[in-house]
Amino acid sequence: MELDDRFGSCAAGEMMPEESRIVRAAVVLLRGDVAVLHTGSRAVLAAADGVEAADSARQLSDPLEAMALGYRSQLSVPLWREGRRVGALAVLDRAERRFDAADIALLQGLAGRMDVARPSIH
Repeated sequence: MELDDRFGSCAAGEMMPEESRIVRAAVVLLRGDVAVLHTGSRAVLAAADGVEAADSARQLSDPLEAMALGYRSQLSVPLWREGRRVGALAVLDRAERRFDAADIALLQGLAGRMDVARPSIH
């Protein structure tokens, strides 16, 4: 099955194709309800099949707001550009769950693709 066939919606601003693929891959590979990629003034959201993505990417990029909206688990890793933190990539789930070392490594790998995929994500 193609990756594009295994996720639901994706929204927020004008996305670069690689940003869209990365945030979608995070949802599918980490089996989360939603994933958010946030850099500066931009935020990208992808939701798993069957998950209503009514909450905005900007709301879900704030862990306290996400918790208030009912998300109980979050794994977030920083996005880096030339040694500076420029954003974050996060996977959220409404169910309580523990993320393991493999989940962390996978999300870090996806986040690392941003620096390679786009010369500037500011």
